[in-house]
Amino acid sequence: MNEYPPANGHNQPAAPFYTNPPQPAPYPAAPPTPGKPPRQYAAPERALVFVALAVAILYDRLLLANMGRAFRHLPFFSAIFWLVFLVVLYLFYWKRLRANKILWLVGGLTASLCSWNLFFDYQSSYGSLTCLVIPAVLMGHCQFLAGGHKLGDVAAMALSWLAGWVVKPFSAIPALFGASRSMLAKGKNATAKKVFIGVGIAIPLLLIILPLLSSADMVFGYYLDEIFYGFQLSSFVGHLLLVAVGTLLFYSFLWNIGFAEPRQKSPAKRGRQIDGIISGIVLGAVLAVYLFFCTVQFTYLFAGTGLPGDMTYSEYAREGFAQIIVICGLNLVIFGIFLQYGKKRRVLAVLLGGLLALTAVMLASGFVRLGLYIENYGLTWLRLLSFWFMVYMAVVLILCAVRMARERIALIAVCAIVLLAWYAALGYVNPDALILRYNLNNSKNAEAWLEDNNNYVSYLSDDAMLVLLEQDLSPQAMQTIIDSRRNAVPGYSLASHRLAKRLEE
Repeated sequence: MNEYPPANGHNQPAAPFYTNPPQPAPYPAAPPTPGKPPRQYAAPERALVFVALAVAILYDRLLLANMGRAFRHLPFFSAIFWLVFLVVLYLFYWKRLRANKILWLVGGLTASLCSWNLFFDYQSSYGSLTCLVIPAVLMGHCQFLAGGHKLGDVAAMALSWLAGWVVKPFSAIPALFGASRSMLAKGKNATAKKVFIGVGIAIPLLLIILPLLSSADMVFGYYLDEIFYGFQLSSFVGHLLLVAVGTLLFYSFLWNIGFAEPRQKSPAKRGRQIDGIISGIVLGAVLAVYLFFCTVQFTYLFAGTGLPGDMTYSEYAREGFAQIIVICGLNLVIFGIFLQYGKKRRVLAVLLGGLLALTAVMLASGFVRLGLYIENYGLTWLRLLSFWFMVYMAVVLILCAVRMARERIALIAVCAIVLLAWYAALGYVNPDALILRYNLNNSKNAEAWLEDNNNYVSYLSDDAMLVLLEQDLSPQAMQTIIDSRRNAVPGYSLASHRLAKRLEE
């Protein structure tokens, strides 16, 4: 019997000397490094990925694909794209837009401009200009929707408008990758992953099926070629890259509108006020010169006193009209500067009122000069646009007078909205048709005028041609113009279809 306890101190036999030494316990897992948790993207941010993709595809199909074959029709396709973009914008940001009456007004006017290029002849001068006006207005609409701006904050709105073109399409591109990664996260968003898988299978399958169906039926192949022009397999990769880049840019832009936090601005500090003596000297000197100028207008232009030398009234009107418009615009700028920064005194109010009154006289001089010019040389697009703009400036003068009485009016914002509405109204009076009708009705011999201006009339819009066909003119007088229009490539607008139908008759 063993008298000694086991060497290990327990009632267990000692381990033999040849056993392996005990292994050290494994190192515990390192605690997670404290840091910022990954950003959680909300459902609208994830849905915006598909919205941006759809907008990019539409942009490629309507604009990029038609750059080569139908460049002259781009105003038409551009109007369709911007109209759809406007609808998408209002559907996606409905909660932010539904109570904003100003944005609804701007959006409605923008939609009316898009509709004009669909129903009227977009190849006219007004249609081409509208093609540039629409995206410019929409950019301002989007920046105001983004928030952080007041109606009277003109400088901040201008900077934001520029940033919308050169900064915001790029600054939020990482957000697209974050939203996409969030959709594909393990265990989450099973529906989104199924959509990706389904699209990944459907696209290669359709690339096989569509060419086969196109070869099987000529009519189906014709329409398929019309829809997917420029999207053949040979150029598929290039267009795919364009769509991918467009998705990045549109997502970044739309994300900045709806999800970026408005920049917190420090309270606006009132700038240094212009001293009353300085205001009196500057405005007094300007008013003295304008008073002498207006005296000349009353003597020679309004009263009809004979002009000095061999000068004719048509020359007098032509030489001075553009300068007067520039001066009137400069006067409005001077008015705005002294109204904002001049010391509020009764003398300043009197001087500013005098500036508006003399500007009104100059504007009336411009109206008379333009009327004389049109009477002698007829109406053209540029002269009609000048007349329309002068009427707008007259409205701005009235708004300036109202602003002096009511300081709470956001003058610049109101003038901008009135300008947009006035421009839209110009389109719906049908400019080219109005120009042709005026010239025919105010000429001594309509057929002789048409013969002398055959080349000019031939380049007018389809709306003008419809007016010409309604005139009581001999077929011989219109034959040259009708023949040139029959040989021209028709447009896509409603006016172009109506003209093609009339020419067939």
